[in-house]
Amino acid sequence: MTASDILDGSFAILRRAPGTILGLTAVFVVPVQALGAWLGRGAEGLDLDALLDQTDTSFQLGPTGVSDAATAVLLVGPMVALVFVAAAIARLVSAWQVGHDLRPGELVRATLGRSGALLVSFVLVHLLELVSIFGVLLPLAVMTWFLVTAPVIGAEGLGPIAAMRRSARLVSRRFWMVLGLALLGFLVEQLFESAIGLLPIVLSGIVGTEGALWVLPAVAGIFTSLVTVPVVAGVTVLIYLDLRVRTEGLDLELDLVDAFPSTT
Repeated sequence: MTASDILDGSFAILRRAPGTILGLTAVFVVPVQALGAWLGRGAEGLDLDALLDQTDTSFQLGPTGVSDAATAVLLVGPMVALVFVAAAIARLVSAWQVGHDLRPGELVRATLGRSGALLVSFVLVHLLELVSIFGVLLPLAVMTWFLVTAPVIGAEGLGPIAAMRRSARLVSRRFWMVLGLALLGFLVEQLFESAIGLLPIVLSGIVGTEGALWVLPAVAGIFTSLVTVPVVAGVTVLIYLDLRVRTEGLDLELDLVDAFPSTT
């Protein structure tokens, strides 16, 4: 698949089963965004009188005093949610390829059953990125080599180390292609987040998050994540499947399954 095929395919996955995928995504992103917004509650809104009276030309828009805990949750939480959603979509698409479908509850239970492998691999990959941060391109290389670790765990049920090794083997044969697609997916994610979340962020900065107003950034974060997370996860899954087609002949294997179905 070309880059445009992968981007279009990610939206096609969402269109094929919107209820299943959005429901699955909500299971992982709603707690993260709600907790992060609740921890960051209590920030004062924009004081227009103080703004007009100030003598310098600096201008700050947005709630101040956001706790470190809220920042940590909103930084790490969405990345963890993305890992789980990518694993789940990989499992779902793999089922579609052999003519089966998975109900939302079944998909969530199966994904949660792989929590240990997903969390361990997430920690290991980011530790490797941290260790390689002193290089110039090494963090990008680490990110690229292990990009499809979550889909491998979701689709093949491997453990964290085995999944990381398999991801590195698949990616190493098409490294620069995968790097380009990963950066393109990141760009699309940032554009969506800016387009969807800018107005709620500005509004939250004006009115603050005191009292019940902390719900506003929570709703904005949830809505934004429900759009961006499944799309980015779908891109990752399609990169994984494309690598398998290019290097392992996955399409031929599936054709054989169709031509010679099991009689057992």
